[in-house]
Amino acid sequence: MAAMTTTDHAIAELIRANLTAVEIRTLTGVGYSRIAQVRREHQLPTARPDRPSRTVDEALALYAEPHGDGHVRWNGPMRGRAPVFEAQGRRYSAREVMFRRHHGRAQLGNICTACTVPGCIAGAHLADRIARTPMPTNTNAAITLLIEIGASDWQIVTHLDTTAAAITRIRQTLNSTPGRTR
Repeated sequence: MAAMTTTDHAIAELIRANLTAVEIRTLTGVGYSRIAQVRREHQLPTARPDRPSRTVDEALALYAEPHGDGHVRWNGPMRGRAPVFEAQGRRYSAREVMFRRHHGRAQLGNICTACTVPGCIAGAHLADRIARTPMPTNTNAAITLLIEIGASDWQIVTHLDTTAAAITRIRQTLNSTPGRTR
């Protein structure tokens, strides 16, 4: 391990004193990446043991703000341009959580905002590859298209409100292996 600078020592002591990264940055002026590096080097915890972890619902209530016409603005932490939060000891993508809650399935590919409000995370305003792909009106053609773009059986069932038997029949016709299940 490299020699510890005074700043590293001070950061490590502040982490041991259960201060958050925001509190440490305010006191020392160092960046979040440096604080994270000191945590890793010294194998120090990232969460305050005396503070109970939020649930996903509590985090969304804290950071997601209704903005009229069904839009939802994110007022929480960001990782690059992606809205993220921590809950129950795990990091979540706000878009993925909102998408799954609204559509009832995991996304296929990237999730994009489908409305004109920048950064909107309302589930109804988020689109994945399936939602962005124009669907044929014929159910069998739509199932075939979704199989071809890599959708799982569960994604097809929930998107088209069809049966697993119909998907299996078309997969057999295409000589395709089943997609991952729920």
